[in-house]
Amino acid sequence: MTRTSRFMDPSSIGPAEEEFSQSPESRWIRKRVKMRECARFVAADQKYDVKSYKESVCLCGLPFFKHNRFASIAVPSAVTWSWKRDTNVLPTDAFGEIEFVGYNDIQRKYVRIDAETNMRDVLQLLLKVWDIKKPNLLISVTGGTENFRMKSKLRDIFRRGIIKASKSTGAWIVTGGINTGVNRYVGEAIRDYWLTTTSTVPTVTLGITTWGCVKNREDLNDAFGSGLWPATYTVTPASDRIEKCLDPNHTHFILVDNGTNNQPGAEVKFRATLERAIANIKTGNSQDDVLVPMIKLLIEGGLESLESVQESIRNEIPVVIVKWTGGLADLLALIYDSAKVEYITEINDGRSRIRSRSVTDSMLPKKVRRAIEETLGDGNVESHWKILRECVLRRELVTVFDYRSTLEIDVAILKGLLKANKDQIFDQLKLALAWNRIDIAKSEIFTEDKIWPLGSLNEILHSAITQDRVDFVDLLLDNGISLKDFVTTERLLLLYNVAQEHSLLKELIFRVKRKHHTSGERITIKDIKRLIKLLIDINVEPYASRPAHQTVLVESNRKKESKFPFEDLFLWSVLMNRQDMAKLFWKQGKDATAYALLAFGILNAMATKTDDTELRNSLIRNAEEFGDLAVGVLNECFEADERKTNFLLIRRHEQFDGANCLKIAVKSDNKQFISHPACQDFFRGVWMGQLTPENGTFRLLISPVFLGIFLLKVKDVFYYAKDENAPRISLESDVNITVKQTTLERRMNIKRTTSDATAAVSTSESNKELISRNNNEMEGYSKKKLQGIRWQLHRIGSIYTAPVMIFAHSVIAYFVFLAIFSYMLLVEFDEHVGKYEILIFIWVITLLIEEMRQFCSTSQIRQNEEFTRVAIWQKFLKKKKEYWSDSWNKVDVLTIGLFILAAVLRFFPATITEARIVYSFCLMSFFFRILHIFTVHKELGPKIIMIRRMMIDLVFFLIILMVFVVSYSIATYAIMFPNSVLSYALVKQILRKGYWTLYGELFLEEYEDTSPAR
Repeated sequence: MTRTSRFMDPSSIGPAEEEFSQSPESRWIRKRVKMRECARFVAADQKYDVKSYKESVCLCGLPFFKHNRFASIAVPSAVTWSWKRDTNVLPTDAFGEIEFVGYNDIQRKYVRIDAETNMRDVLQLLLKVWDIKKPNLLISVTGGTENFRMKSKLRDIFRRGIIKASKSTGAWIVTGGINTGVNRYVGEAIRDYWLTTTSTVPTVTLGITTWGCVKNREDLNDAFGSGLWPATYTVTPASDRIEKCLDPNHTHFILVDNGTNNQPGAEVKFRATLERAIANIKTGNSQDDVLVPMIKLLIEGGLESLESVQESIRNEIPVVIVKWTGGLADLLALIYDSAKVEYITEINDGRSRIRSRSVTDSMLPKKVRRAIEETLGDGNVESHWKILRECVLRRELVTVFDYRSTLEIDVAILKGLLKANKDQIFDQLKLALAWNRIDIAKSEIFTEDKIWPLGSLNEILHSAITQDRVDFVDLLLDNGISLKDFVTTERLLLLYNVAQEHSLLKELIFRVKRKHHTSGERITIKDIKRLIKLLIDINVEPYASRPAHQTVLVESNRKKESKFPFEDLFLWSVLMNRQDMAKLFWKQGKDATAYALLAFGILNAMATKTDDTELRNSLIRNAEEFGDLAVGVLNECFEADERKTNFLLIRRHEQFDGANCLKIAVKSDNKQFISHPACQDFFRGVWMGQLTPENGTFRLLISPVFLGIFLLKVKDVFYYAKDENAPRISLESDVNITVKQTTLERRMNIKRTTSDATAAVSTSESNKELISRNNNEMEGYSKKKLQGIRWQLHRIGSIYTAPVMIFAHSVIAYFVFLAIFSYMLLVEFDEHVGKYEILIFIWVITLLIEEMRQFCSTSQIRQNEEFTRVAIWQKFLKKKKEYWSDSWNKVDVLTIGLFILAAVLRFFPATITEARIVYSFCLMSFFFRILHIFTVHKELGPKIIMIRRMMIDLVFFLIILMVFVVSYSIATYAIMFPNSVLSYALVKQILRKGYWTLYGELFLEEYEDTSPAR
């Protein structure tokens, strides 16, 4: 449809039209983007008849009847036509989205734009209005547009390489945008990738062509000036040599308008200017980011491509020439390969650089002359030769790609860029990082002849970490970068503050800030400590924030450096949910088991704090992976040395406020780790104390009280003594872990004093020089077994202090307590307080004291802890929370509370009956406490847990059941006893009948009596 032109300002659009242009994109384009229309008719035919001017064609390419009625008419011989002078600038009437008929439903952006549009507006259109992500590379494809056929092998290599180069680097591809020649091959490569990938982000392919040469451009015009959403566009076979259809596989189109029609070339200068403007923006928003690199890809081509290549070389833009494609590409490749190479030294900014140049004869060889005539025509051969020599002069800017070799075209493109920036090593590295091409970095940048100054790669490492480039971080670490110099408090905070505004980490940090009434949007070290404490209830302090005596100072004017930087970066990676990065730092750091358990707990806790299903599944999956890693490390240690594995489990970690692996596993609820044979063997050893494994279950069952002295066996105790009546050095008194430390709590709090597990045994200072690592032989000393009265005393003490025996005695005592309580309540409970009741009073008081002890010992007091009023109150609240988190503690509090109430009531004769009732309920609660004892049994314990979980499901079942019970009860009662009086008895009767009906009680005698319940 031909649109009637209107000279108007956007403000002249009426209300009806304004309704169609309410989107921000439409308003911005109408305000900032212009087009051109011919304002002066100058006939192209110098001999035209004035009477027949309506049938004449203007120099702009349009016939007279398509001009605006206000356009002036000029005599051809009097003036010349110029598009800059003889056109009017108007708001564009062609923009929106194109829907190509027959090419799926993907819609592409397009705009008709003035050839002299400011490049700032064009960049804002691309980056802001169209919301295209900034490129890390700009690939400008030029070459054959007419009758160009690419060989099948080259076509496959080209498609694969151009997609790999664009996707791996985040590049934009700029072409002519029409459906012929090399532009069509680029579009087909994008189409093939789109059909086979699962990615929803298309490769940005920008087509820039002349508006007046677009076939069926009338389909893109909008009569109302508010854009077409979408514009239906039909691709038809090319019947005109000038007008071509747009390629349906490009993602964006810029249609350059200079007011002409069927006159190609209007986009050449615009495209070159836009490409330079794109190349002058940075790849990111950071100061360390580099300018967008640009490269020109030449495939075949003719005279227009020669001018483009010449312009690129003059602007120091590297060019990749695809050999064996014919035309200009083969001609330039021939000259490049046949030229001699000359190396010259240039001095710039006080630095010398070696550059290579192509030396060609000023006389034109016959072979080259024939090639120029066949490619560029017979005219101006000498001037063409001069331009060709200029194009291949700077060899660092030219790369010839021979597809018959094994080199991939994407590698040729990236190596061509690096070759052009050979002297700018850090820019090369930044480019490789932006492209995420670790292969290019390894082969071209990190070569053996490169020497990297200390600290020179810190900024690159920072960018690699923030961009989650795991391979690059690993490569930088392999090339000698010092993380101790890299990780400081300031840099650690910078890493934490790169978290996105609506990320889970930021949301959790804001919750912590609100909880502690702190302000500010930036994340601090204290916020991280509080967050980890909230997630897993363990105090963790990053090493980079430690006091000065715990950090390493290289120079007096240097910032504090981290003592263990891998652990700091590992915690950052875990909180940011960057799994691969976290595993890299985990492998490089120390205390692998402890940190894997910590990550398991943090990630699982974070999963409970989000409603995003995908994020929750990712966190749980990553947590399970770290759980498997912790178990895997424990497996390796357990198979290598069981004794050292025990010390690994109980060794305290300073960075976790003295917590060990077992405590972290309990806090993180890692049942898989706790159930590992290493942990179970350790717990079994603690449970048995000094009793030998030879004591079976039967002996343990019949051994409580006095029989244990005769039936149970105790581990032997040895000591070292000098050969000549020297004082004895008894392991009983000196080796704490062997004899004295028999409880689980004390065994779990042993602090490792050295990395060697055998040296972890705490001995007296005088004996450390005497006891060997294997405790078998010592020079001048003999090993003897403890005997006599001391052995018997030690044996008795070991039997009755073993946790298993203490538990057995506690169970027996508890059953005795229940028996006495039952006897008192059944037989001797009256107005007078009997001896059994007094005994029960004393017994319950001891239970109350035990509960108070548990409450006070739930949290350990740390060194240098403040004891202000607020701190003490917070400590109390923390203890209460920890104590109340155990459901059995709630049962204990309820039971003791009932007992106290009953004890008060029994001293009043009027409430003796109520006291009996409360005592009865209290006794029931004490009996329920037996279930807690059963939980330690390997058969009864799991069943109790199953029953408890089943009760939760039973509640929901009862809710559903009550729906039927209530509905049935009300319905039947209303039928049988209509017009009843509202009362409590009515509600009770209704629910009573419905409930007992479930058990078969039909109340037939009441139904036969028709009097309602009162």
